[in-house]
Amino acid sequence: MWIKQAGATAIEFALVLPLYLLVIDGVLELSMLMYDQCIVLNAAREAARTGVVLSDPKMSATDIAAVANTYAQQYLLSFGATDAVNISVTPSADGSFQTPLNVTVSYTYTSLLAGNLLSALHSPVLLTSSVTLLNE
Repeated sequence: MWIKQAGATAIEFALVLPLYLLVIDGVLELSMLMYDQCIVLNAAREAARTGVVLSDPKMSATDIAAVANTYAQQYLLSFGATDAVNISVTPSADGSFQTPLNVTVSYTYTSLLAGNLLSALHSPVLLTSSVTLLNE
């Protein structure tokens, strides 16, 4: 009787393995998504903080966007595909004391592990973060 059950473990493993790999992939994808959301927030925060500090002359919107873009390129889990980062800087007219500066960073997250397999099932996830600080 033991001989007839010899392959049962292998068959059970073959049936459970795809489900197990799907769960592991989901955990990894969610972790990378949450990490990239933190990086998008930090890029906006770094750029806004750089733009509001007391300096003469004040940084231009292009310089502030370059700070956010550099931060995003350095830390995002995109493996070099940082063309999906969009940066919007809305400075005050003159950058005078206590006027707001708004920096918005958007990043189109695409699945890295499952790749194009999941993109057919859903649209890419847009991660957006906006930071508003007052000029010093």
